Amino acid sequence: MNRIFFFMIVVLTWSVTGCSSSGGSSSAAIAPASSFLQTKASIVVIDFFDMYCHTCQTEAKDVNELHRAVKHRGMDSKVQFYAIGWGNSPLEAETYRTRFKVPFPVISDRDLAISKRYGSFRPPLLIALRREGGTWKEFYRTQHVMGHTDEILAAILP
Repeated sequence: MNRIFFFMIVVLTWSVTGCSSSGGSSSAAIAPASSFLQTKASIVVIDFFDMYCHTCQTEAKDVNELHRAVKHRGMDSKVQFYAIGWGNSPLEAETYRTRFKVPFPVISDRDLAISKRYGSFRPPLLIALRREGGTWKEFYRTQHVMGHTDEILAAILP
């Protein structure tokens, strides 16, 4: 029982510390799942993460860098990024967003309703979808972002 209480205090402290280090405001926020894929962009990049996944945490800066590179090239109106918290509650997704300064919408997917659409996997996973007619078609998938941002950028940009 004491271990559970201690763990809860550690998680709460980590959560509060992460929130306070975000600088107070951000253009991104926890988005409702209903907003997922409601975009005018022709390409959507989805970063599936789990807040408790060390690899996801390590790769967060690379995914953020990928987003910055797309924006720097003036492609941000054509390429929309989302981060999906695989099995994560809204609080866990928000903690991840603030702790790792995710500059694009983050969506909680506690029940895996979104994640299940893309097969059986464990995060991290980055996929890219292209709008074809009225549907979205996956055209890129990787579980290795770290050190591969240039390669991914070349593969996803129109």
